Amino acid sequence: DGVMAPLHHRLLSSSLIAQPDATGVMKRGHHAIRLLLLLSSSSPSSSLTLGRVRALRALGERSIQFARDGHYDRAEALQRRVLNGMQKHGHPDIATALNNLADTCYLQGALEEAERLQRELWSFQRERLGDGHPQTLKVMGILLPVTLTAQGRFAEAMGLCSEAGSQMDEHLGEMHPHTIAAAALREVLAAHVQGTFEA
Repeated sequence: DGVMAPLHHRLLSSSLIAQPDATGVMKRGHHAIRLLLLLSSSSPSSSLTLGRVRALRALGERSIQFARDGHYDRAEALQRRVLNGMQKHGHPDIATALNNLADTCYLQGALEEAERLQRELWSFQRERLGDGHPQTLKVMGILLPVTLTAQGRFAEAMGLCSEAGSQMDEHLGEMHPHTIAAAALREVLAAHVQGTFEA
């Protein structure tokens, strides 16, 4: 980007994203977000320009901070904006946008919506990366089963996790972090299915 830093870096710098003032309002931070929203939605071309991608990514980063601070409604609003922008042009960051929004929905207890988004993410990853890719298997064998478990659908979660576990053994190996995590999850799910789980 030459001498000038990318726009979203400057917008999110300490000079614009300030600490709350005496009234507790992050006024300059809100102005920066408005500018990012404007940049992410306005373009003279129908293509997803580099600047627009950066603006959407910056909004995604800001939404994660909102979620960490417990402002889930604000996080969700930004994440849906980011997802819509990425989906409109088929950008690969669709996967990150889907995952972030699913996480926020899960944290809010909107489990059915989190599941829907994770299934969409799974389908996207299978088409884009293939069935045996680590990210595809992570959604199938860890993220989606966790969401199903939270809904009390233990047998369904166990089925997915077991199927993914077999593929993880084949494609990733027994010592891969995803394989190990899925194996630990299967133990918990087996206890739930058998009625022997103790919190």
